[in-house]
Amino acid sequence: MPLANSPIVQLTHRDRVGGVSLILGSLLLAVYALLFAALLPLGAPCHQLVVSPSWRPLAFTALTGVLLLLGGFYAALRTDEGNRRARSDAIGFAFVAVAYILQACRLTWELCIDPVIASHPESVFLLRDMVIFSNPVVAAFRLVSLATIFVGTVLFSMTLYRSRVYPKAAAILTGVGALVVRDRSDGVGARRNRRYRDVRRSAVV
Repeated sequence: MPLANSPIVQLTHRDRVGGVSLILGSLLLAVYALLFAALLPLGAPCHQLVVSPSWRPLAFTALTGVLLLLGGFYAALRTDEGNRRARSDAIGFAFVAVAYILQACRLTWELCIDPVIASHPESVFLLRDMVIFSNPVVAAFRLVSLATIFVGTVLFSMTLYRSRVYPKAAAILTGVGALVVRDRSDGVGARRNRRYRDVRRSAVV
């Protein structure tokens, strides 16, 4: 049959998998944000948060969502290869891929390393006294991560929205998922940093 050789039919499976990955990944990040606020004592110090029984399941949920989004982004880029906007779309993909790879690295650290640091008296000061978060390299990592999330998501969400393959909901949910990651990174990291610096200044005075 002629339709058997149609490029649309050949791309259907990949497009569906990519769309499902984008939607599921964004939904997981939204669930993560809701449960993070509901299950963790947000007023507690960082070294107490990471030893909570809910910390690792939440970090794993966010990591799964980020990896699903990465797969969905790649599928969307492959689908759009023949488009005349493919070059600008590839730039957006490069930004968003770097952003979510950095987030995956950070979430892996939070899943595997932070609870170990906080559970030992010999190393807990690294989190309690903000030794890690005040390091210039860590600060630069957070800045690059937030910048690439913003730029990459804006560009690639436009790609998804213009696409005739993916539903508009995929672009909207992808943007929501990126906002969750960005707000969480900035909120739990930067705002907590400022609060601890104020506490340390007052202690010195």
